[in-house]
Amino acid sequence: MSSFKVKKTDPLFSTPLCLLEIENSAVLNKKLISESRAWRKQQKGANVSNQGDSWHSPDGLMTRSEPGFSEISKMIPQIAAQYASQINPRLEIKNFRFEANAWVNINRKGGFNTTHHHGSYHVSGVYYVKQPEKATGQSGMIELINSRFDHHIFSQIGGNAFAPSVKMRPAVGSMLVFPSTLLHFVFPNETDEERISLAWNLRFIRK
Repeated sequence: MSSFKVKKTDPLFSTPLCLLEIENSAVLNKKLISESRAWRKQQKGANVSNQGDSWHSPDGLMTRSEPGFSEISKMIPQIAAQYASQINPRLEIKNFRFEANAWVNINRKGGFNTTHHHGSYHVSGVYYVKQPEKATGQSGMIELINSRFDHHIFSQIGGNAFAPSVKMRPAVGSMLVFPSTLLHFVFPNETDEERISLAWNLRFIRK
């Protein structure tokens, strides 16, 4: 009887999702919570995907001088470079510069974010500064949506590679990194606690 061996499985057209954990995040998050709340008091937010009692800061987080904002801003290009290098190990990252922006989302009770993407950029991320501890059900979860026409494969063999969508509630101190074209939304926060996240986009530009 003939046999076979697998030479290679190539994840064509994949949607790489990276979950990071920021070390010593408690100290950083304490700064970010204070700075985010102060920013909200000082400035009216933007109307983007945010709905309900949800404040979306202006995009200028990476130009701000507060210690927490400055610290996370320095990490963003390093994280994006690591993500890109995992996707393409032959990438010469030194041959690129970048453009990036970042902002704060504060979702109070009833606050949520509608379905959207950041497709004019290459890499996007969400850092979880504060997650309600008593959240149940879908409260405050992020849902990542598969916009390809392969859901029927999932219905037969399962696996996240072909799932119509994936829901997550990352822990405080975690960061999700994904292609900017990925559709996603955030369920309403059903608790009395604030849900605070920091989101960013980055575009690579060849020098």
